Amino acid sequence: MTVAPALAHAADDSGLLFHLTGDKGLTADVAGGVAAPNFADKVKIQKDPIRGAYIEAAGDETLSWMAPGNIYAQRGTLSFYWRARDPVGTTPFPLFRVGYADHTSWDMAWLRIDWNGKGFDAFVTDDNLSRVRVSATAAPPKPDQWILVTFTWDEAKGIALYIDGKPVASKAQTAALDAGLDQFGPHSRVISPHQVQSAYQFVRGGDVDDIRVYDRALDEAAVAGLAAGKDPAPGSATTDAQERSKTWLYRYGWNRPADPPPYLADARTVIRKVEFADQYDRQQRMSQGSDGIAETTWPGVYNRSKLPGRHDYFELPDWNTYVEGGKAVTFILPDEPYNRLEFQGAAYGSLTTIDAAGKETPLAKRAKGELRTFNQFAALRGGKLRFDNVVQETPIQELAAYNVTAAAEPDEFTLAYVVRPGADPATYPSLDELSTFVKGRYAAGERTIVTALPASAPSKPRADAAAAPGQPIVHVLIPADFRQNRPGGPVGKFQYGWQGMDAGLDGVALDIPALNVKATHGGLFPLNIKIKDPLWPGRDLIDVNVSVKPGEARTVYLDTRDRMLPEGKSLYLSIAAAGVDFDAKSLDGMAVRLKFKPSADAKAEHVADRLAQARDNLAFLVEEHDVSKRLARYARLDLELSDLLRVDPTNPHGREMWFELNPEQPGPAVTVPTAPAGVPKWAFLQVEDLKRVRHFIEWWIDKRQDAYGDFGGGISDDDDLTAQWPPLALMGDIPDKTTASLNALLDAAYKNDMIPAGLSKIKTDELHSYEEAINLKAEAMYTSYGDPKIVERMMETARAYPIVANKGEDGHVHILSRYFSATDVSRDGPWGWSHPYSYLILHPGMLLGDFNGDPTMRKLIVELADGHLAHGKQDPDGTWRYPEDINAATGQSRGELTGKGRGNVATMQLFWAAWRWTGDEKYLRPLRGEIVHQSGRGLEELNSDVIDMLGLRAQATPMIKSMVAKGSDDPFTLYEAWRSTGDTAYLEKVYGDEITTAEQRMWMMTEAHWWSDRVELFSDILQRSRLGGMALRRNQMFPGHLVSWRFDTPTAAEDVGILVTGGQKSFKVAGYNLTGQPLHAVMTGWDIAAGQWLVTRAVEGSAEPASSVAFERTTGLDLTFAPGKTTTWEFTLQTPAATPVTERSDLGIGRDDVKAGKSGLTVTVHSLGAKPAPASVVVVEDASGKELARTTTPVLPAPLDLKPKTVQVALKANWKTGYRVRILTPAGAPEITQLNNIVAAP
Repeated sequence: MTVAPALAHAADDSGLLFHLTGDKGLTADVAGGVAAPNFADKVKIQKDPIRGAYIEAAGDETLSWMAPGNIYAQRGTLSFYWRARDPVGTTPFPLFRVGYADHTSWDMAWLRIDWNGKGFDAFVTDDNLSRVRVSATAAPPKPDQWILVTFTWDEAKGIALYIDGKPVASKAQTAALDAGLDQFGPHSRVISPHQVQSAYQFVRGGDVDDIRVYDRALDEAAVAGLAAGKDPAPGSATTDAQERSKTWLYRYGWNRPADPPPYLADARTVIRKVEFADQYDRQQRMSQGSDGIAETTWPGVYNRSKLPGRHDYFELPDWNTYVEGGKAVTFILPDEPYNRLEFQGAAYGSLTTIDAAGKETPLAKRAKGELRTFNQFAALRGGKLRFDNVVQETPIQELAAYNVTAAAEPDEFTLAYVVRPGADPATYPSLDELSTFVKGRYAAGERTIVTALPASAPSKPRADAAAAPGQPIVHVLIPADFRQNRPGGPVGKFQYGWQGMDAGLDGVALDIPALNVKATHGGLFPLNIKIKDPLWPGRDLIDVNVSVKPGEARTVYLDTRDRMLPEGKSLYLSIAAAGVDFDAKSLDGMAVRLKFKPSADAKAEHVADRLAQARDNLAFLVEEHDVSKRLARYARLDLELSDLLRVDPTNPHGREMWFELNPEQPGPAVTVPTAPAGVPKWAFLQVEDLKRVRHFIEWWIDKRQDAYGDFGGGISDDDDLTAQWPPLALMGDIPDKTTASLNALLDAAYKNDMIPAGLSKIKTDELHSYEEAINLKAEAMYTSYGDPKIVERMMETARAYPIVANKGEDGHVHILSRYFSATDVSRDGPWGWSHPYSYLILHPGMLLGDFNGDPTMRKLIVELADGHLAHGKQDPDGTWRYPEDINAATGQSRGELTGKGRGNVATMQLFWAAWRWTGDEKYLRPLRGEIVHQSGRGLEELNSDVIDMLGLRAQATPMIKSMVAKGSDDPFTLYEAWRSTGDTAYLEKVYGDEITTAEQRMWMMTEAHWWSDRVELFSDILQRSRLGGMALRRNQMFPGHLVSWRFDTPTAAEDVGILVTGGQKSFKVAGYNLTGQPLHAVMTGWDIAAGQWLVTRAVEGSAEPASSVAFERTTGLDLTFAPGKTTTWEFTLQTPAATPVTERSDLGIGRDDVKAGKSGLTVTVHSLGAKPAPASVVVVEDASGKELARTTTPVLPAPLDLKPKTVQVALKANWKTGYRVRILTPAGAPEITQLNNIVAAP
């Protein structure tokens, strides 16, 4: 809910809520809510000779109007004229969207109307996430053809779709459609309270005109009339009272005549809300099922869903979920009693309590088909409560625990009010915001508003004294401030309220009068009582069902969570009933007492709740980096966080979140550790920086990685997170743990059937296709280099590239589409373009080309680079500019490659690979152009030491010094300042800043459970420092590290600061050992030339005799760092190897290739190299290296067709453990690597 001005217009007699003709531009001619658009970009008002004004929406348009008052979920009609403007093919796209006011799904789509590729689709989403959907086959509309699309819905009847006034599809189905709505508009990728945009495959625009929304489902005659240019006749909703009553009773759980809510047997009852301390689905905090917001649900929403109507042609990845999530959820209770549960949502299964000792006790079963149920039992205390879901995904909207006791309200400070139905709420300006909310959220017949006033408060009689027929619900508003008056009235002289009081709201007491109603449930009359959060009325502080007897008064004290009431915010509660004879007059004279406790006592619950609300809201919002208060989810976050800091200004985590959202302000103070005397500051700070990166990554492995292998962000986002794993492993910190973690996640992707044919199984855009574990294959290669399973999985993707990367109609090789799967490629309309992100899927291909020089991959990547270069334009100064996007069919191009914008870094990886493999200077033109056009930008987009590799140090140094002199604190600039000057103060600044950032963000990056692809502590400068270049950063794919490290213990890397500088033929290592003992490490070569190297070691400048060693990629050298001193090594290539590493054969085995059986071992040997692998020997050895058995392998061809080349051999013996299997190749037959030549038995 974005705070909006009062509703602009009431619906007219025809029920028209919203009407936009274009005659007033983008402002509606009629609006029950806000008439002006909430967002509008890349849209124009154009004129049509027949239709007049209409909206022209570009493919990447942004256009939405606020939903409250303009459209309602319970029932309605949406009608609009639409014209394709461009040819329509078989690729689906949305025509219109309506978004939830809040939700757990990423796109938050409540209603959508689509072209489904074969016709039209339309749906609404019920409270239980299922979609009531219809489809109709139709011929593609012609580009110049206007069609009238009309969609109706009614929670008590069903839905219907009409084209040009004629019914084409309908479904008679009742559904729970009680939901708040946020925004609506045409086309778009998402229209929601956290984002409004068109991007990726959702870039299809069109023309729109005559948008209409009605407050009821129009019948066939009325819809036909719309097509004929006739307005519907005045009328009311066509649903009869009996149908409406059924949906009403179902909404509140009153649909079971023999199962009413618990009876208020005592004259005075206290109902205390027992707030869950936490809530987990597997390892992930998932609070949406108990956050007081019914629109949000547990579990996370699966886009490839099994729920009715959810899984369709827009196959988004599963996001913010575990593969095996949604099966059970565990609630942690505070150490206080509870004896009632209120359960809302379709989930059915069993509830089990778990005590402190872990003992499990069945508590209740929940039946299928119910929306709301109540369980009352003997009081329990603390422990845990687990719900086991029978059907994965079926949601919980809200599960709330209460302690209900016979007791009087507390004796504490009280503000007393009386419900006065005859008083006009419009008299009190402080109620305007809540009145607007009620009128915008609830459909006609559910909006009765009354005020609760102090006994002597001034009032005016309401003009609408005659109650309109409708549902039995009353919204009770309590003014916060009587000092606000309407202009033009008398001077006010009355004041009563809580403004400025040094106390917090403890709860609300209600004297429910003896109701003159008929019993509906065996002598009882059910009521639902809600008290709204004063900060955000879309959230309930309490939502509880009770039953009373007709004619019997009761007092109930609702012991809510304590609140320090915000300035100027009025209070709001609602009472709904099961019988139609309940109305506002039923509550006439009801006493409402607000009970307050001292601030010191109230602050704890207030702070705990606001902290949790802001934490969990931000954890979701980080996915889109929202900053606009016109987006309701961000507006709520700002309110929650501001309210937390209003009451607790120095709250540490509150301040961390505030700084995250307001980085221009001073951040929380951090004390950077001080280096011990005699220890170089750079070395000390470097390892302190490294420790924090390791802590962050290890937390995610230990606390969030599930047995299935995933981390709970959806595998396609988890694998963005794990791009940070290889650098840590290569720097020598917890290498085995990170490698096992990566391999487990990759195996999970295969178990989840995400990439069965090399590319994404789901059809999605270029970026998210890459994230469907294509990136994960490549990540695993960095830490399991040459592992046959990894290499052959990359080959699988490489074989699939021609589907989407091939020669276009313009004669060049391009990426053909930005919307594709392994089996389906869209090239029509806006989907036939490449985009910088398109090159990301080449990551495995690049690593293959770099591993074994695969000619197919090198040719493809070079040809793609040539195809992009063909669209360049040369400036008068000789530099070149290149487009972002290219259409392979038309030869058109658009945009310009600039900096790191819009994924352009991926394009630079393409050009860099082409240059590294060919040496042709033309592939450096984009980089050189970017450096000139953007003052040095572009150098940090590549992982190698570009400045020295291209001989630019002399040219770059003055520019770098100038940038530093002007105050630049950019980490890459400071790193290069050290490289240019040798002054380690620049590194100390970087490491210190990164330590500060880590301290300020660590809680958010870990315990706050952010969305997995938005948690990051970048290790760029640590990599450049310790590895001589970067191995990997998200989307920076081509490896540039000279070396890697491995130590004798998992975290010994944190005992030595290391600096590596140089290039492929000469480099230097300097390391300071912070311990008092010699520190052994294995340094492995990577981006270095193969050959014989001269090595000189020195300790504190005292050189030792030089030695000569064979050194190349994946060869390890034993190095020892002297204790408490700086040890250096200088490496210089003497004689290059006769055969480059990438031109050799290679045999490999992996753990999965060694199978133990009754008669011995079966070993699968893989040929992975550039040339046929010679006949070789497979040996089994014991732990001491003693040979136990051997066999031979035949000559194996090279996998030049990108298909596995294997042979199985058998060794007859009976070993179960303690052995290892080794491949021995003939002398004089060097391999690409020997890292894949040994497998140890488990």
